[in-house]
Amino acid sequence: MRMTMKFNNKKRKKSLPVTFMIIPDINNKPFNYSMTRRRIAGTLGIVAGFVLVFFILAYSHLIGLNDIRNVQSIKQESQEKASTIKQMNQEINEMKIQQEEVERKQQEIKKLMGVEQQTIDNPNPSRGGQGGEDREIGENEEAKSFILIQDIKTNLAREEKELDDMLAQVKNDQAYFRALPNQWPVNGEISSDYGVRKSPWSRQETFHEGIDIKSSVGTDIVAAADGEVVYSGWMAVYGKAVVIKHGNGLESKYGHTSALLVNKGDKVKKGDVIARVGTTGMSTGPHLHFSIEKKGQLLDPMIYLP
Repeated sequence: MRMTMKFNNKKRKKSLPVTFMIIPDINNKPFNYSMTRRRIAGTLGIVAGFVLVFFILAYSHLIGLNDIRNVQSIKQESQEKASTIKQMNQEINEMKIQQEEVERKQQEIKKLMGVEQQTIDNPNPSRGGQGGEDREIGENEEAKSFILIQDIKTNLAREEKELDDMLAQVKNDQAYFRALPNQWPVNGEISSDYGVRKSPWSRQETFHEGIDIKSSVGTDIVAAADGEVVYSGWMAVYGKAVVIKHGNGLESKYGHTSALLVNKGDKVKKGDVIARVGTTGMSTGPHLHFSIEKKGQLLDPMIYLP
C-alpha cells in the first residue's frame, strides 16, 4: 500500500502544472502560462535535439569547407607543377634547336675547311648536357632543374660563339668581330656574377641577368662592340641605362649609370664612351650592370669578355 502511494505521489508531481507569469510593464496586465512538468521536460528535450542536430550539421559543414579548401590547394599545387614542367619542356626544346644550329655550323666549317665527314657505325654523339640526369636531385627539384638548364644554355652559347669565331676567321668577316661585345665596358672587379645569387634586397636566391662591375662614380663606360643605340634613358630597376644593338641578334645593356652620353639612333664604335658609372635605380653602390642578349635570350657576358 505504501509503495502504491509513493508511485502515485510521483505521478501526481509530474502532472502538476508549472505556472509562468510574464509582466510586460506596470501599466499592462500580467498574463500567466501553465505547463505540466512532463510537457516542460518534453519541450526541453525537443529543443536540445534541435540544438544537437544544428551543431552536427554545422560541424559537418565546416568539415566539408575544409575538405574543399584542401582539394583546391592540391589542385592549385598541381597546376603550378604542370606549369613548371611545361616551362622546362619549352626550355629543353629551345636548347635542342640551339644544339641543331651548333651542329649545322660545325658542318659548314668542315665544308669550308675541306674536312671530309666520317661515317661511324653505331654513333653515340654527345647531347650537350644530358649527362645532368646522373646528378643527385634534392628536395627542391624544380630549382635544381632550372639551374641545370641555365648551365646547359651557357655551355651551348659558349660553344656556338667559338664556332662563330671559327666561321668568321674562315670567311675573314671583320664586321662580325667588330660587332662582338668582347670589350670590357669598364675596368673593375666583378661584385656579382651572372646566374643564381642571393638578392641584396630580399636575401633570397634569385637569378641575376648580367654581371655587376665595381667602379667609381663618373668613370667612363665604353661600348663593348660596334652597334646602334636602341635605348637611352630611365629604365625600371636599372636607372639610367643604355641598350646597344650589335647585329647577329646581339644586344648589350649598361645600367645604373650617372650620365648618358648617347641618344637613341646613334651609331657607336667599339670603345666609344657612351655613359658614366653611377648608382641610379635599384643599386647598393657605384657599379655598372652589364648584360648581353642574343635573339632575346640572356647570356653570361663572360662568354664574350676576354
